[in-house]
Amino acid sequence: MANTTELDNDYDDETSKAKKGRPRSEKSRKAILNATNKLLLQTSVQELSIESIAKKAKVGKTTIYRWWPNKTAVVMEALASQPGLQSPLPTANNHREAIIMQLDKLIRLVDSHNGQTIAQLFSEAQASEEALKIFKDNLLEPLMDAMRYSIEEGQKNGEFRDDIDPDTVVDILCGPIFFRLMAHPQDLTDNFREEYPEEALKILSPDNAN
Repeated sequence: MANTTELDNDYDDETSKAKKGRPRSEKSRKAILNATNKLLLQTSVQELSIESIAKKAKVGKTTIYRWWPNKTAVVMEALASQPGLQSPLPTANNHREAIIMQLDKLIRLVDSHNGQTIAQLFSEAQASEEALKIFKDNLLEPLMDAMRYSIEEGQKNGEFRDDIDPDTVVDILCGPIFFRLMAHPQDLTDNFREEYPEEALKILSPDNAN
């Protein structure tokens, strides 16, 4: 097993290469992200520290700070690196089905151990504009962009009512899910996951157009 000095040397070599236009070491990056994900199974985001990540990954703190500006950035990339979060959704038959899949995936995400990590990240990000931007760019915006696209395309082809702002719809669809996560996560049940997307999408029905 490589010791801290060996991994640090690896990082130093890759940092030197990066200045010449070469990518950073994937082996080293994965060591840090894997260490972060393992620690998050045992501790909260608030209790997690760059020091503990460095110790678990067998690297120095300065190694981590070369690539990530703060703990929030490390945790967000660690979450994004998990296989379940990277898996693409099946091809939908229509935009309504696409949104149902997206909402289902979001509910499954927040109803897992990662849900508590996301809630803790959101809480911690309130104290830092930089951390909040990282949180939005890495978690919220990709989700919102995908859902907004499905809404806009569904409005174009007449699948959805076109007299409502897509950004407003995204807020309406996702808001209750995040509220349950933050306020009463025990209510993120299988019944909620099965029933909520269908009920929420009624707002987009052409029958509800003004």
